[in-house]
Amino acid sequence: MSRIKQQVLREFGDDGAETLRAYFTQLEYTAYWCIRMLWQGEKIDAVTPEGVEDLVIERDGVIELHQVKTRNESHGMWTIANVLPILCQQYHRRRAFSGRCRFYFVSDQRADNEKRSKNSFGSLYRLKFLLAIEHDGQSLTSEEQQELHELESILIPKIQEHCREKHKEDVDEAMAKSLLHNTWIETDCLALRDAASKNLIELGEALSEAFQGVPSPSHNHIKEMYCRLLVLIARRIIDGVSLTDRRITHEDVLSCRASSYPIEGRPNLNKVPGDTVLDKKLYLGGFDPTEWPRFHRQKVLAGGTVLKLENLGLQQSLERLSVALVDLQGERRHHLCRNQKVVGRTGPFILEQVRPSLSALGRAFFPEDDEVNEQFCLGLLWRETDSCHVWWHSLDCGDQEVTT
Repeated sequence: MSRIKQQVLREFGDDGAETLRAYFTQLEYTAYWCIRMLWQGEKIDAVTPEGVEDLVIERDGVIELHQVKTRNESHGMWTIANVLPILCQQYHRRRAFSGRCRFYFVSDQRADNEKRSKNSFGSLYRLKFLLAIEHDGQSLTSEEQQELHELESILIPKIQEHCREKHKEDVDEAMAKSLLHNTWIETDCLALRDAASKNLIELGEALSEAFQGVPSPSHNHIKEMYCRLLVLIARRIIDGVSLTDRRITHEDVLSCRASSYPIEGRPNLNKVPGDTVLDKKLYLGGFDPTEWPRFHRQKVLAGGTVLKLENLGLQQSLERLSVALVDLQGERRHHLCRNQKVVGRTGPFILEQVRPSLSALGRAFFPEDDEVNEQFCLGLLWRETDSCHVWWHSLDCGDQEVTT
């Protein structure tokens, strides 16, 4: 993916490119979290590159401070002695923010797992492991609690000492312990390895989730958007004077799209009422909302039969039936909307013409299975609708349209 790097660096000329080249891993790590911002479940409000810290993430009322360090294997694995001064610097930088903070040390290099010797602070890998258990909401065993207590007895005085001597800040024991337990150590970080390839996949999946009901963007569109996103991040770093100037939001990320969504001629499902794609399609097709629960139940019941057929190794026949159902529905829609010029609430009319053929179609593919009946075929159709392979609203028929 070096072409992406070169394409982005060309945007900034010789001097700017030379400056950014050293920080390109950080740019791609920031891009990763910009992409994650498109997923609603992440609850990320904004990311700020080079905003006091390498990367600042605003997530669900919490400020996350990320320090990103790349390290050649020849320099060896990270130890607590290496990482502790970096963490203490992060702890001090929390004072730039008013909200609750979390601290992330991120590197492509691994953590040292050596047992404590006379001149060491203990194993960074074990500290990472024990803190990760806590962050996951799991309980430590009695042995793990003892091990963490021993690490605390070493590290908390060191944190206090370093903050006092290097940052002129007095941190009491309780605060030092709280800071340590709000620390995430992400060594051997996968997000820093082959970042461009992983980010392109992540971006494609995020766009499909954000814009349900439209075809997935091509690889070239995704690549172009990713390049634009990297340029956006770099420009925020270079041109941004304040934290506000550098802040990147959900809308900023979407502004990097190579083409607008939804694609022209397709309904914008984001503006259509309904909790699922199926609901939105039913609404557009003119089905009454009191009918929707029946369709959902047919879809759920069909799912159980689908699972049974798949366990019997009948996926190919099931796929052929699904394609035949989609083709039947599309043919009936074409006949009504193009030939008969029907507009308006076309969904019920399409369904009325589809239903008489369902039982025979099911028997054609599963002649000996009584569960593959009209109700099952209807459920498959709703599954295909929810996957965006089927539409029920009317087509544009021009001046000759006749409303039914």
